[in-house]
Amino acid sequence: MTKEIIRLINLTKLYDKDTRPINNMTVSMNKGAWTSIMGPSGSGKTTLLNLIGCLDSATKGTIHINGTEITKLNRNQLTKFRRENIGLIFQQYHLVPYLTAVENVMMAQYYHSIVEESEAIDALKRVGLGHRLKHVPAHLSGGEQQRVCIARALINEPEILLADEPTGNLDQKNGEIVLELIKELHKEGHTIVLVTHNPDIGRLGDRLIKLIDGKISSDSIINKMKYEIMKEV
Repeated sequence: MTKEIIRLINLTKLYDKDTRPINNMTVSMNKGAWTSIMGPSGSGKTTLLNLIGCLDSATKGTIHINGTEITKLNRNQLTKFRRENIGLIFQQYHLVPYLTAVENVMMAQYYHSIVEESEAIDALKRVGLGHRLKHVPAHLSGGEQQRVCIARALINEPEILLADEPTGNLDQKNGEIVLELIKELHKEGHTIVLVTHNPDIGRLGDRLIKLIDGKISSDSIINKMKYEIMKEV
C-alpha cells in the first residue's frame, strides 16, 4: 500500500495582504514518488519548496512530514528536522568558495552529527567527482558544482530530496548528468520534489502538479505504475 510522506492542509503563506504565494493549498505526496512542480514565475513554486524544506514558515495551515507536524516546531527544531530528513538541491549552488569539494560536503555533516571525511569522499565519488575532491568551487565547472551540491544533500542520508531548478544554470550535457543522478536516487527509493520550468524535465517524474497564483491548477499522474494519487483532505 502506498504510504503518504508529505501532507499539506489548507496551507497559506502571506507576505502582505496583496502577496499570497501559497493560497489555501491542500495536497499529499507519497513516499518514494517523484513529484514535479511547474508554473509561471511568481506562481509559488519556490515558496512551496521552502515551506516543505523547513526554510520558511507558513502563515496558516499545517505541514506534516513523515508523521511530524512541522508547523508546530520552533526554529531550532525545524533546523534539526531538516538536517535529519531533507536534502536540498538549489539552482544556486551555495558552496563556500574557500573550501574544497570534500570540505563543502563535510560542512553538512558538521551541522548534523559527526564529521567523517571518508563518507564525504564516498558521496563525491558517487556523483562522479572522486578526481575533484580537493578543488575549490572556482576550479569546478557549473555541472561539477551542482554535483557537489547533490553529494552534500545526500551525505546525511535524507529520505526526501527537494530540488529547485537543479539544471537551470547548466548546459545540456551537465544538465543531463544531473538528471541521471536524480533518476538514480529516485530508483533507490528517495522521495523527490522537483521544481522546474522545463516540461520535458517535469514529465520525468511520477506526478506533475502545476501552480497558478499559489493554487494547484492541475494535478496529473505521469507514471501510474509507480504512483497512486492520494485523495485530498
